[in-house]
Amino acid sequence: MKYRARAGKIKYEHSMIHGLREFLEALQKNPQIQSMIPGEIKPVKTFSHLKIRRLMPTPTGLKALFHSGGAVQEVFFVGEEANLKLILEPFVID
Repeated sequence: MKYRARAGKIKYEHSMIHGLREFLEALQKNPQIQSMIPGEIKPVKTFSHLKIRRLMPTPTGLKALFHSGGAVQEVFFVGEEANLKLILEPFVID
């Protein structure tokens, strides 16, 4: 697949917000996650450390909104939705 590191699950098409790359690299060892696709970065008015604000179901898995340092980035996780929720729910902060 295009833009992937060798034998990796992360697609490197867009740049990533601060701390996201390390978080995704730690998750790629999980066999329940088939693929992780970061989307575009958008500015927001709040400044914080890396955190997940929302999880939304998609036809192929989940979409998570990551906030960090005045920016938000959506990341698409491909896999079974129930398994992905179990993996990501502990990191969600509302």
